[in-house]
Amino acid sequence: MVQVFPQTKSAAVNPLKSSQPLGAALAFLGVERAVPLFHGSQGCTSLALVLLVRHFKEAIPLQTTALDAVATILGGAGNLEEAILNLKRRAKPKLIGICTTALVETRGEDFAGDLANIKR
Repeated sequence: MVQVFPQTKSAAVNPLKSSQPLGAALAFLGVERAVPLFHGSQGCTSLALVLLVRHFKEAIPLQTTALDAVATILGGAGNLEEAILNLKRRAKPKLIGICTTALVETRGEDFAGDLANIKR
């Protein structure tokens, strides 16, 4: 027998709509000539991009470091550096807003150290 339980919450919470990287990207989109860069897998950016495109009904310029399985395990500093250099060369933004996703946070990458090495 299947039981149906009524919902006890007055609202449904969509974790994508309350995601910190998505909120950060939205904030960066409000800054003139800023480009949000998601440091994580392609899938993380794709989900955020779909949400923003559906909401605003226009193209949204989100970029990603697109970590693959190897970079996920060994570290994504190389992907981050390549993405920053490509953005600087192609888009010439005044600001690149880097939003780390759960993949990078869970792995525990030294994000500040990676950025310091890239600046050198």
